[in-house]
Amino acid sequence: MMTLMAQLCAMCAMSALIQMALPEKRLSGGIRVLSGLLMLHLTLSGLTRLCEGLGGKQDLMEMLGSLLQ
Repeated sequence: MMTLMAQLCAMCAMSALIQMALPEKRLSGGIRVLSGLLMLHLTLSGLTRLCEGLGGKQDLMEMLGSLLQ
């Protein structure tokens, strides 16, 4: 499973490649908006998973282990 940071980097790279491949520059604005919304969704879902993982932890070591995943 990819970490959140790796997923965001892959999404950004794919967005940049698609924008460079587009023949018209006016189309790249829509791709930027769409990629930004997808990255926002990915970030918020990752934050939700992180909060759920930290919610039941009582020990500091368990919390650190959850953060490293």
